[in-house]
Amino acid sequence: MLETVDFYREILDNLYDGIFFVDKEGCITYWNNGATSLTGYNSAEVQGRNYCDIIHPLDKQGNQLCESNNFQIRRAFDIETMTEIEAYISHKEGHLLPISIRIAPVREVDQQYVVAIEIHSGNSPRYAMRQRLEELQEQAMHDQLTGIANRRFVEISLAARLDELKRYGFGFSVLFIDVDHFKQINDTHGHNIGDRILKMVGTTLANSLRSFDIIGRWGGEEFVVLLINTKTEDLFMLTERLRRLVENSVLTLDNTETLKVTVSIGVTEAQKGDTVESIIDRADKLMFESKRRGRNQVSV
Repeated sequence: MLETVDFYREILDNLYDGIFFVDKEGCITYWNNGATSLTGYNSAEVQGRNYCDIIHPLDKQGNQLCESNNFQIRRAFDIETMTEIEAYISHKEGHLLPISIRIAPVREVDQQYVVAIEIHSGNSPRYAMRQRLEELQEQAMHDQLTGIANRRFVEISLAARLDELKRYGFGFSVLFIDVDHFKQINDTHGHNIGDRILKMVGTTLANSLRSFDIIGRWGGEEFVVLLINTKTEDLFMLTERLRRLVENSVLTLDNTETLKVTVSIGVTEAQKGDTVESIIDRADKLMFESKRRGRNQVSV
């Protein structure tokens, strides 16, 4: 039994994250190498001492957690679910360290009831990886330039709407929108102004849609809009309204010069049997029909 305990302690000692155990009185019964790296205290310095006297945990507002009877470490003996909180703890050198504390359910170790507590900071590889994954997830659905959804989000939304159309008959329409003469804008005014134009167009469109409609940047100067639950006879009117709003948006440059743009739009209703590729291709061709007819047009 002792060999098994030593084996698991060796594993815990080689983790990046800090892990320590406390008994019912809050006294530290185990302290791994990760906890030493995070706090500066070694195991010999903390064994048998109350964790509040060592790490002095604070909540994000700077309040002493140990003074609260509702602090999760104290309540861990009465609950069975794992909890996690964001907090600050004191380093041996005196500075505060932002960390996450994960409090595991109570377990019996060496005939004593203890709580296993995991602490990790932004400097630990595991915490950094989790933060990076969250950032990547956000980036995966978000166009950083315009602030609206990106192509990936639009594709996922299109697939979901096509599935609803197939299952329940819930209709929707797709708008493929392209900024007219965008290359000329970049060549004349520079890419910084081009970026501001894209932000202006994207924001104008987003602010002109209903809350349940979807807009995303498809790529370059192209945008895709999903109009949900629209009537066929209303499509041209709704899309023409968006075209006019973009046409009347004005960007004021640093030299007080003003710049306006127009868009060409292709509109199509989703059909049963459509795929993401087929409906986008159809809307794209209609957009090019608007270009062919002189730009700043809507083709349904």
